[in-house]
Amino acid sequence: MSNILGVLFIMRKFKLILFAFSILVGQQIIAKEIWINLFNGKNLSGWTRKTGDAKFYVSDNCIVGEAVSGSDTNSVLCTKKSYDNFILELDFKVDHQLFSGVHIRSEYATNEIRLNWNGVALTIPGGNVYGYLVLIDPSPNHRWWTASLYDQRWWTAGIYDEKRRMWLYPGSLGGDPDEFSRQGKEIFKTNDWNHFRIEAVGDSIKTYLNSVLCAHINDSMTLKGFIGLQVRDWISDDDHETLEGAKVRFKNIRLKPVSLKLPKAGLSPKTLTETNSMPKN
Repeated sequence: MSNILGVLFIMRKFKLILFAFSILVGQQIIAKEIWINLFNGKNLSGWTRKTGDAKFYVSDNCIVGEAVSGSDTNSVLCTKKSYDNFILELDFKVDHQLFSGVHIRSEYATNEIRLNWNGVALTIPGGNVYGYLVLIDPSPNHRWWTASLYDQRWWTAGIYDEKRRMWLYPGSLGGDPDEFSRQGKEIFKTNDWNHFRIEAVGDSIKTYLNSVLCAHINDSMTLKGFIGLQVRDWISDDDHETLEGAKVRFKNIRLKPVSLKLPKAGLSPKTLTETNSMPKN
């Protein structure tokens, strides 16, 4: 009798192990399936242009942004869907003279928008994309606008607040400009493919360039918006090269939603008020 009970006990234990293993395998399958491909490698389905005159097209399984001269507006190709908490990964390759970037949690101002953020009045002109921009800054000739603190600037993976507060990191929310440049020069791959990982969870935004943590801010001004690929249309500051035909390429664009459970009060910044102005005649 004891032998029979022993066998039954072993069988029951074995079934529990199999059950636990099946749950683990199921979780691994779910984890693999949670990534969303934002680009199918064939066409621009799921994307739409919001601003600018740059050319966006698909070539060799890449989204290509090609600059055109005579345009004074940044060009942004945006996802049709908005995202709040996520991990975004992509690869990019950019011509050395072209200024570019990846918008996250960004929005489009159809009409003029007036903001009050921590007592500071901000105005966003209509017809512009605004929000967080993770910079692609490949040219050492680009300088900080107000001071020459260093010889060269390599600010790829820096965080810029387009049409609102300008530089956040390095800038008003942290980061030493000189140190950021030194690190950027070491890890950026000129005329080669680079990898972005961007984590936006709650009020935390982290950027990684080629697996190296570059920027980390805590900011709750915008908690949801579209993803955008930017081509900045201007002439290089120092060498005056025309940007006509300069290209930035994006591939392997994927996003993983992140579940976040926070009190509602934590998701509604009390310091932000927004009003849409009526179109001007």
